[in-house]
Amino acid sequence: MNPSFYIVDDDKGIRKVLKNIIDQYNLGDVIGEAEEGISAIDDIKSLRPKIVLVDLLLPGMDGIAIVSTLKDMDLNLDTNYIMISQVNSKEMVSKAYTQGVEFYINKPINVVEVVSIINKVKEKLKMQEVIHSFEKAIHSMSMLKEYTGGKEVNILSEKDRIKKILSHLGILGESGSNEIVEIILILLEQKQDFRGKLLNQKISELFGMLVQRYWDNYEISINVATIEQRIRRAINKALKNLANLGIEDYSNDTFIKYGNTIFDFEEVRKQMDYIRGKSNYGGKISVRKFIEGIMMEMKNES
Repeated sequence: MNPSFYIVDDDKGIRKVLKNIIDQYNLGDVIGEAEEGISAIDDIKSLRPKIVLVDLLLPGMDGIAIVSTLKDMDLNLDTNYIMISQVNSKEMVSKAYTQGVEFYINKPINVVEVVSIINKVKEKLKMQEVIHSFEKAIHSMSMLKEYTGGKEVNILSEKDRIKKILSHLGILGESGSNEIVEIILILLEQKQDFRGKLLNQKISELFGMLVQRYWDNYEISINVATIEQRIRRAINKALKNLANLGIEDYSNDTFIKYGNTIFDFEEVRKQMDYIRGKSNYGGKISVRKFIEGIMMEMKNES
């Protein structure tokens, strides 16, 4: 089933070009469009499109603000955002990715680029559907085992425990959370000595194994850079959430439990100072420490 699209651009000509490309290449169905942010937000909330193409520079509310506002509403939209702009500022592009934009299309519009980017997002949607179906099947098997008095298989228990930790950190719904779960499962499937070697290698080696896993299990093609981007964005969100918990209540159980295991506490403190406006720089993350920290928490709870 083709995905639904919503287009936000103050240039009517650009909206028409994008609609024509989507129709001509049978990429999906355009269910709405807008030329400014407020009406776009209202429409996206009600129409719940799978993919939103949004211009960066808009009158009143820019594209990043639109995406950020929708994300903050926590509407469980399951919407993917593609930013469109002729601005090539690295800072602006980085900010867009941080706020939840999945991909970037440059102006002037290039048909090949638009088709390529949209197909990448469609691959991601397909992957999410496969994983969701897989999880539903496992959940049904788990309920059946419980009903018949059987024991839950280890892989399910491990997966649920990882997701429980991600839920505590407030990132279970982030696009990179699935990748984090799968990478930890890959590590847990290895023998202890090989697992240690993997963790001591470049983290990109693990990303590469995940790329291969997606292809072998689901025939889904995805590149290492995309996986890294999603994982880093999810971990950054966890750092922000943890820092906010510490600011609200320094004795918060989640803050105490994870503040020095999955992150370097000095980086958490820097993020807290940044949120308070005391610093111009937030904390930094380490994907390796985050993954090792979660595995350590699982070991301590077992």
